[in-house]
Amino acid sequence: MNSTEDSQGFQADVIGHAIWSHYFEQKVCEIELVINGTEDEPMLSTHFFRTESEMNDAEIEALNRCKGLVLDAGAGAGCHALVLQQRGAEVLALERSSLSCEVMRARGVREVVEADVMSLSGQQFDTILLLMNGFGIAGTEDGLVSLLSQLKTLLAPGGRIVGDSTDIRYFKEDSAEVVLLAGSPCEVEFEVRCDGKTQMFPWIYPDEVLLEVLAEEAGLQYQTIMHTDDYHFLCELYV
Repeated sequence: MNSTEDSQGFQADVIGHAIWSHYFEQKVCEIELVINGTEDEPMLSTHFFRTESEMNDAEIEALNRCKGLVLDAGAGAGCHALVLQQRGAEVLALERSSLSCEVMRARGVREVVEADVMSLSGQQFDTILLLMNGFGIAGTEDGLVSLLSQLKTLLAPGGRIVGDSTDIRYFKEDSAEVVLLAGSPCEVEFEVRCDGKTQMFPWIYPDEVLLEVLAEEAGLQYQTIMHTDDYHFLCELYV
């Protein structure tokens, strides 16, 4: 167990720090979320440790659609990977946070790889999961085309990318907030704060129309699977 809190990874990785503290120190952390300077509802670290019975309908449907060898991209604390393991699936949990990877291994996730998905090669998967608004890691529209193009190279014949996103119209209902959104209305500046640590990064919340357009640029087909509350939807992409 890594106990060096002054390490570079511990300081820079706010979400990983919250996950690590929750698991190894039994400390429930409140993670403040700020989108383009406007505070959103905070998230508790318990969210990363949900059991199958605590997951939303879109997550359950996504897990039900997993077939063959599964890549859980951006696996966090491993909640989805653990459910799939319990179901007997073969799953690789991919996560670039060393702190989160340490937690997943301690929790019993059998195959954990610490890496950025853009650097992954030499393997193909029947299902690639991008849950918890996982498309957002691309940061921008151009970045999302690059991400989808990379994921296409990781798909086995007949494979599927299964992910969810949120149409952030709910965040733009106040016209004063629209002004904050420069460039693409789906691209935002995301800030997370926890235990005195702050991390800022670009994020993208592609809606269904944009996802279909960008998927086509990457040589993929798009299909919406279901809608849930708060403009949230689950989709599949495939060759």
